[in-house]
Amino acid sequence: MEEMKHVLLLLALLVLGAIHLQAQTPISDSTRLSKKQVLAHVEELKRLVDEKIWPTYNDPAYSMKMNYYEEGPFRMHIAQSEANAEARMECSSPEITVQAVPSVKTYEEWYAMLMHECFHGFQYKHTDFWDKMLASTPEDFIASDSLKALRQNYDWYRDMLSEENAILKKVYKATTIDEVRCILTDFYSVRDERLKAVKDRLGLDIIEFYPIIETVEGSARYIEYRLSHEQGITDIDWMTNLDSNTYYYASGLFLMLLMDKFGIPYKNGLFLKYYTLTELIKDILNCNGNKTYHIAPLAYIRR
Repeated sequence: MEEMKHVLLLLALLVLGAIHLQAQTPISDSTRLSKKQVLAHVEELKRLVDEKIWPTYNDPAYSMKMNYYEEGPFRMHIAQSEANAEARMECSSPEITVQAVPSVKTYEEWYAMLMHECFHGFQYKHTDFWDKMLASTPEDFIASDSLKALRQNYDWYRDMLSEENAILKKVYKATTIDEVRCILTDFYSVRDERLKAVKDRLGLDIIEFYPIIETVEGSARYIEYRLSHEQGITDIDWMTNLDSNTYYYASGLFLMLLMDKFGIPYKNGLFLKYYTLTELIKDILNCNGNKTYHIAPLAYIRR
């Protein structure tokens, strides 16, 4: 069960730096990169993310060894084969990946995908946070399949989720932090009702788990989204689609982009002081309600 909870996390997309590929280079045998080229570029990307997107991403304390495979089967996950063994990132080449995940068509997409998965390694290295995630995961519960099944199988769940997401979309029209605070109060009220309904109707308690998995996947998608944006990848609207089976990826991303928009600092505290976006946002907006945040320019904020 513990191994199951260590989560095989499918990945996300990008390219930049040392290899100097042209934008949107299709993955093919004719453009195949050597293992040395790929791993050198991975290091370049880690430094880029640390510098422009998420400080400490490339900190050695949070790094994870990577096994790179040029032959199948497809691998893209964190692996820990035995108790107390050092976890590692299992990573298939772009050429193997495109066979298993046809939607990933370019090297740019593959690299950004990989940086998404590497961010799970970054989270894993924040051991208190990761232990909290494991402890909150219900028995026999696989995050992606189980949350997807709730949305697919229960009309009442889908309706409550749609109401919640409509409120989250509304918050982007806000122009002041007071408006944001008011709208998010409604958002979390509706969410609390949804999570409580799951427990009352189905006997499944995800009240503690849901905000954590939203933080885990939403922040990894944030890395993917920001990298894709930086590299001019245009097909990224699907990442913010709240009306999909990966809604908790999108809602986590939405909340982080919202904090960027208003210049609210959060990256240094997440995974350390705060284990979820929910507790971080509620603390900042409620406990520090007198603090004035100004809407930031479109350029992304580092911290």
